[in-house]
Amino acid sequence: MSILTKALRLVGIIWLSVAGLLIVSSHLVVLHMDGFWAFVNLLNPWNVANGLTLDLTVAPGLLLRMAADQLVALSSQDHSPAIRPAY
Repeated sequence: MSILTKALRLVGIIWLSVAGLLIVSSHLVVLHMDGFWAFVNLLNPWNVANGLTLDLTVAPGLLLRMAADQLVALSSQDHSPAIRPAY
């Protein structure tokens, strides 16, 4: 594995960890400050704003991990031509 793939994977893991901590802590703050029903409304599956916020928070970390996986797959491929000439 190259240095670039290791770096992308590490930054992706760090991003996902920090995003997870941010999401959990913000949910706990809502639970503490506004009460249980505000927390339930926040976790409502039809709450589009919350869903978009969660997706936009987690997406860069997932994209970094996917890019690292693609680079690993690309480097491990056989570089022979797909169609071999018949002599």
